[in-house]
Amino acid sequence: MYYAIFYNPTAGRGDNEATAKKIATKLKKAGHTSEALTAPNPEEAVKKIRNSLTDYDALISIGGDGTLNLVATAFLQANKTIPLGIIPGGTVNNFATRWEIPTDLNQAISLILAQKLQHVGIGSCQDGQKAIVSSLTFGTLADISNQVRQSEKRKFGLLIYPLKGLKQISQKASYHVHIQAENFDKKMKVWIFLLTTTHLVGGIDYVASSPHAFHVSILHNMRLGKLFQLLFFVLTGNLRQKENNTLTYLKPKKITVKSLEQKSIYSRIDGDKGPALPLTIEFLDGFLPIYTAGKKD
Repeated sequence: MYYAIFYNPTAGRGDNEATAKKIATKLKKAGHTSEALTAPNPEEAVKKIRNSLTDYDALISIGGDGTLNLVATAFLQANKTIPLGIIPGGTVNNFATRWEIPTDLNQAISLILAQKLQHVGIGSCQDGQKAIVSSLTFGTLADISNQVRQSEKRKFGLLIYPLKGLKQISQKASYHVHIQAENFDKKMKVWIFLLTTTHLVGGIDYVASSPHAFHVSILHNMRLGKLFQLLFFVLTGNLRQKENNTLTYLKPKKITVKSLEQKSIYSRIDGDKGPALPLTIEFLDGFLPIYTAGKKD
């Protein structure tokens, strides 16, 4: 087989180029050929992948959810997929963790060479031009993430998020938005809107698995006396799934979010800054073919 090996040189610990060379050597020993594939910025990376999909039998992605997003976005824009092997190399690897992709390099390569494919769901927005591999968020959570630099993630790991969260916890106002989904239509003052394609946040289980729809958790109508719920979320990644006047939990296949603010509200997708509202987000069940030994749901 002819593999493309795609990597983001700045993701995770910044050693993905060296990892790509190791993978190429192991593929060669197994009788396969490969070619490194990278680009100086996300836009060029998506374009390069999109335009070269017919050249390869499969693609191996090295990095975290943000790197996987570039690959999945290229697949969406090309309206074509090829088998995807995942080498977790980011600071947070929610998608890889969910689908039981090992972080050990040799084990991950062995999984790819075993050629066991599973078609799994991801999200899309912007008329199918932008993928959502793991998560989309806006509100305080996105504002916290926007302040976290890659160097800080490398130095402090996941601890940097609660540290930033504690600093921000009483400083941010809510966002007034209109949310529409199946059997749901409300205008809300939202502190945190979190949509995930898996049941993990920061590698932590926060809801029961439901692999054929999104998990959407919304903290809204917050008051000073209810800040402990936000603190609970920031520190643990968990949300209590009991419906109340502060927390709303949905499992939609399609959801639309519109801003009722004068200013723009920007989303954050798979760890990187995303497009501004309004957004219509759809779940693409079984879109992405990945090599995994994970259990089928």
